Amino acid sequence: MTKRFLTALIGVIAVAIGLTTAVTAPANAAGGVWCDPGSGRCYVTLASPPTDPAYSPDSNGWTAGAPECFVEVTRELAEDWGLSTDELKVIPISATAARWFMSISCGDGQSYWSNNRQCYISMAPQPWPPRGGYSDEAGYYQCIKPAQFGPGVWSYFWSETIPPGLQVYTPGMAALKLIETFQLRGIDIGMAPEVNPDWGHRRSYVGIPVWLWVENPQPLTWGPYSETATLGGQTITATARVSSAVWNMGDGRTFACGAGTAYNEGYGLADSPTCGHRYLQTSENQPGDRYRVSATTYWVIEWTSLAGVGGTVNLSTTSDTIELEVNELQSVNVKTNGG
Repeated sequence: MTKRFLTALIGVIAVAIGLTTAVTAPANAAGGVWCDPGSGRCYVTLASPPTDPAYSPDSNGWTAGAPECFVEVTRELAEDWGLSTDELKVIPISATAARWFMSISCGDGQSYWSNNRQCYISMAPQPWPPRGGYSDEAGYYQCIKPAQFGPGVWSYFWSETIPPGLQVYTPGMAALKLIETFQLRGIDIGMAPEVNPDWGHRRSYVGIPVWLWVENPQPLTWGPYSETATLGGQTITATARVSSAVWNMGDGRTFACGAGTAYNEGYGLADSPTCGHRYLQTSENQPGDRYRVSATTYWVIEWTSLAGVGGTVNLSTTSDTIELEVNELQSVNVKTNGG
């Protein structure tokens, strides 16, 4: 009988030890599940507090957002809302207490939830305040926590990098995107001599002035050309102007001019006052017996933004090539009656 009593006593002690262990240890040892001793409900546990991904930008400077987003709530709020065990996850801090997290929509590229800051982050409306010590490419963001999850929070912050999940542009990026839409093109070349309809091409002579100018200048060929657009949260105005046109005359000589002066017959054989050239050799050694003339236009594009910063972008465009035959003037000896 004594043996049976001892066996029963050992069994009772073992059960008691098991119950004590179940109550005093955070119940996440059983397959990542914690059971609330008060309600008897069991919840899936999180191994650690939710965080945002590390900065890992793509070619646009964008970092993917967190694949899952959670807002931390109080136990009382979870009970008031009647949230199910499927809607909540916990991080146990003791056998009887835990941190409570509710799944929340992550948002989209314009507004994305930050697990670190516990709010939706988006680019702040412009204009922005002074930058202080931040660079021209830093962004100004707003952090909004929905009021139903506690006291509504609306704060602002500067960041040199785009927060994870957002697909917005820095001012410089937005400016480049806008400028990429500009359909700038090379000038239409104006030249004297003109095309001779009998020959079907232009012809000049060694030592004879050639006049050059911009024919029919347009905003997209000579400027100014300006556009304003809002891209990726930035409002940008960009204006393109031509700084110079560099002429390549096909004989190894290049030079820069402005718009030039259009020729008319009243100028005779005078040199152009603004943009011209004299050939020193014929074109007979050139392919097809033609010099090939073109002009490269150099643009300066200035941009400003409502974010309070701006900059300059330099571009160039090249005209179509036109051909010019250059011959030698022939002298003719004429006999007189006395010669």
